Amino acid sequence: MSEPTLASAVVDRLRGDILHGALPPGEKLRLEHLATRYGVGRTPLREACCRLASEGLVTIEDQRGFRVAPISRADLLDLTRTRQQIETLALRGAIAHGDIAWEGEVTAALHRLQRRVPTSTGGVLDDTWEQEHARFHATLLSACGSPWLLKFHATLFDQTERYRRLAQAHGKSGRNVEDEHATLVKATLDRDAERACALLTEHIARTTELVLAGHPGLRVAASSLEKSLPTKGRGSRSKD
Repeated sequence: MSEPTLASAVVDRLRGDILHGALPPGEKLRLEHLATRYGVGRTPLREACCRLASEGLVTIEDQRGFRVAPISRADLLDLTRTRQQIETLALRGAIAHGDIAWEGEVTAALHRLQRRVPTSTGGVLDDTWEQEHARFHATLLSACGSPWLLKFHATLFDQTERYRRLAQAHGKSGRNVEDEHATLVKATLDRDAERACALLTEHIARTTELVLAGHPGLRVAASSLEKSLPTKGRGSRSKD
């Protein structure tokens, strides 16, 4: 395996272990242990940690190495507000500039996602659903015309997924996310930017509400969530 390919593979594996919670928040990343775990040397591991630090998934400690980035309620709320602003801006651009081919890609992405279920009977997250979910959201915004917006979206989406996966182990939400996605696509393909952006804002907020209510280290009262999260059109929320 070439050096660039090896480095990318290590980044992908380390990112995956952080996003899936195999490496929990705050854990020290000991290169000697990771080298054995991944079967690589310390140099590509150090490079991977630096790259993931730029994504906010790893923190760098002066003279002390690396740690998995911690989680907090304040961080998740800030992440949510930023994601709402970035993604609604991108969605408006996609609705304005997307062509027939983009409409077909969005429809196909939704259909692929609907063919999967989020969790298995044991409550374990389905990896294929997770991949299609990320692909769906990326496709929805893909016609926005701004590579920077798409790059920011990808980083923010990964951060949100880390929180969601960590909260998943503590209970089920009963959320009808399939209807949320379908309603969002309908408004998008109807070129109703106001409704689509309101639905996307609510969709992102709903995820954060469930994470904050489900994770014992982040749990807060529902009344506090209502005041903390910017949302639109709460009346359109899918019922649990």
